[in-house]
Amino acid sequence: MRDSETWKEINPSEFVCRPFRAWKEDWFALAAGEFPGGPCNAMTVGWGFLGCMWAEPAVTVFLRPQRYTLEILERYDTFTLSAFGPEYREALMLLGRVSGRENPDKLARAGLTPVPSVRVEAPSFAEAELVLECRKLYRAELSGRGFLDKSLIGRHYPERDYHICMVGQVVRVAGDEKYVNPEALQ
Repeated sequence: MRDSETWKEINPSEFVCRPFRAWKEDWFALAAGEFPGGPCNAMTVGWGFLGCMWAEPAVTVFLRPQRYTLEILERYDTFTLSAFGPEYREALMLLGRVSGRENPDKLARAGLTPVPSVRVEAPSFAEAELVLECRKLYRAELSGRGFLDKSLIGRHYPERDYHICMVGQVVRVAGDEKYVNPEALQ
């Protein structure tokens, strides 16, 4: 077990990851709220972007409007994205399937331990190998009229529950050494 103060600080310009694999195959846990002391929840996210926006290191995440984590995220200014080793795949699947609204013990059921973050209110997780601490910058709603490829609507939005897009400034990157050493990434 680790805590958010023992991970290696990583300069965003030196941060190394495989973004297509990170989003599509490995996923992140997005945590929102206040820890300790306030409500918090986490969910799995598999759609997003890492890069630069408004001259800042940034991340863009997409959340369905009915998600309880979005409800909490709307009330707070910060969130975290955590990456885990393959041994936490089942935990991430549970975070994606089970709602914290109906199951307040969801994080414990997933075997994840919230710990305070260093620069944001939202929690990090002791089991994570990477944490991005983020401050919200921009919110937008996807809409049907914005889709140039209308087949995406039928495939991903049969209920027309278009994602909410949240852009966050990455204010801290911390984690295992492999996130600064490209040879260590597997």
